[in-house]
Amino acid sequence: MIRFAQLYTGGVGSEIIRRLEGHPQLELVAVLVHSDGKAGRDSGALVGAKANGVMTTQSVDEVIATRPDAAIYSGMLWDVPLISKLLREGINVYTGMGGYFLPGQPEFDEIDAAGKAGNASFAAGGNIPGLISDVFPLFVTGYTGRIDYIRAWQRNHVSTYPSAAQIQSIGLGVAAADEEYQSMVDGLFRSCLGQSANMIATALGFECTHSELTRKDLVPAAQDVMLEGSGLLVKKGAVAGARWEVTGYTGDRPFVTITNEQTAVLGLGEGWRKDHEQPPYTVEVDGDPPIVATMGWPPGVEPGAANSRLNSARAMNMIIRLVAAPPGAVSVLDFPMAVAGDGLARPTTGRTKEHG
Repeated sequence: MIRFAQLYTGGVGSEIIRRLEGHPQLELVAVLVHSDGKAGRDSGALVGAKANGVMTTQSVDEVIATRPDAAIYSGMLWDVPLISKLLREGINVYTGMGGYFLPGQPEFDEIDAAGKAGNASFAAGGNIPGLISDVFPLFVTGYTGRIDYIRAWQRNHVSTYPSAAQIQSIGLGVAAADEEYQSMVDGLFRSCLGQSANMIATALGFECTHSELTRKDLVPAAQDVMLEGSGLLVKKGAVAGARWEVTGYTGDRPFVTITNEQTAVLGLGEGWRKDHEQPPYTVEVDGDPPIVATMGWPPGVEPGAANSRLNSARAMNMIIRLVAAPPGAVSVLDFPMAVAGDGLARPTTGRTKEHG
């Protein structure tokens, strides 16, 4: 059994705690929260699940004192000092925000050294980066030969997502004219998607010399829109849709384009996501043979909940692999493919009869 701590309880962190009941490989021992209103409460009851006896705390030292084997960091910011502290204490760390592929990044040395000092491992991932921008394209390349170019898209709709702060952190609901804020968000996507490009190049055996933000599109809201999941009011004229395109190069030759589209309103115009029937994730590989692969969820699944569940399940499955990974800053290239944990696959007789 792996003892682990959940750091913060936003959309993904809360879903992780809810999914833990009866998990065959993970035992929750600590939960870190931001706000006073969440502190000192039963973490299960806090997220609308069965009481679990693990009380929340605002103290990182109290989390460390429980001696977890691993921690899932679900904060909104890329907190290198906190992650390094946990690693030096011998706690393996997985995060959905930040260091998706650290070689060549300025934080690599600090995090790698902290992990090696504590004999602990660090890795990151999510849905983009961590799925459609790197893991999924690399998986697809295993089914083709010569590869000329890779394109990847995420089309994420956030109207039912539960966190207003996280929606605003990607520039939605913010004034398009707020150049400082928009520049900050641009830098985040350029860095994160650039790490994905570097991971792809490394896995395929060549160098990603640089990556660039090659396109940015914003669409303002035509009227005030209240987002049902978070209660965020997107005012008329504020950003209702944003799209970033990052291109990775080897020398002067582009080899991958990764597009991240985030929308608070569907049907913003030509080229934007029209409805929930369009798949949220698409990968195209120009190769021999060429491949187009899509990924999504069945009709009727709430998009905001689907993203939270996808990222929470991925984090929990990754922790199981991470505790056995080499110490230091690692990535999915450094350990076996993460699959559902032992004991979580439960085929039913009804399903067998239906398809058999």
